[in-house]
Amino acid sequence: MRRKAKPTYGGSLAFKIGKYLFLIVAFVFFAFPLYWMVITAFKPEQEWTAFPPLFFPAPPTLKNFYEGLFLMHGLKGIMDSAIIATGNMALTLSLGMLAGYAFSRFRLGENLAFFILSQRFAPPAAFAVAFFILFDKLGLLDTYIAIILAHTTFNLPFAVWLMKTYFDGVPRALDEAAMMDGCSPLGAFFRVVLPISTPGVIATGALLFMFSWNEFLLALFLSRTAVTPFVVLIPKFYGGHDILYGVVSAVAFLASIPPIVIITLLHKYLVRGLTLGYVKGV
Repeated sequence: MRRKAKPTYGGSLAFKIGKYLFLIVAFVFFAFPLYWMVITAFKPEQEWTAFPPLFFPAPPTLKNFYEGLFLMHGLKGIMDSAIIATGNMALTLSLGMLAGYAFSRFRLGENLAFFILSQRFAPPAAFAVAFFILFDKLGLLDTYIAIILAHTTFNLPFAVWLMKTYFDGVPRALDEAAMMDGCSPLGAFFRVVLPISTPGVIATGALLFMFSWNEFLLALFLSRTAVTPFVVLIPKFYGGHDILYGVVSAVAFLASIPPIVIITLLHKYLVRGLTLGYVKGV
């Protein structure tokens, strides 16, 4: 006697409708702040705090972008952040790849590996004053180098461990075959292991860029007037008696474009890289 198949709720019409309704509500909930920021960037000043709130600017204006980018140096702030984030990504990824490969292929001791990882646990606030005094003594305060080095200090442990996980998933036989053909360990790394680990490298680099792009505390301590990342510049738009909501939204909207572009262009590599590191690192 054949058993009756148990009913599956995943294929029912009510379940599908409920699932899509939930996804729509979740999308609206999480996308609404971004939408509000965008329309506020195009609102005239009299509509920033209008009640009831206006969901469409009438008429739209580009004055907020002009004031934020040129009169209040928002464009320079975004460019400074791009320089810092790119420099941090390049330096941290270069060091992280070499260190991760060394920990993956050579016996350097678990204690050393966990000591490097422990640096990630420390809050940046605990070192902000020390960084300020150090870079002030070295004459590097208010420079790109100071902020890049500070960001690298906290991002490097993350890069080392993530790259080690990716390299652990590459068979050692490939390294050995390359060295039998005359490659040095470093040559085997650059010619064989690194090309195979491209998704992991791209994923790690994108995450490092995001971490540095959004970092506020160290940038606040180590910048003055020569270097002004946008994360430090935007709070200056909040005055004691007036808040420039439109200007803040305009600069924040433009500052959010680079991360969105990176995620859009590299989402395939991000998914492949993060999945590869998770599955093969277990």
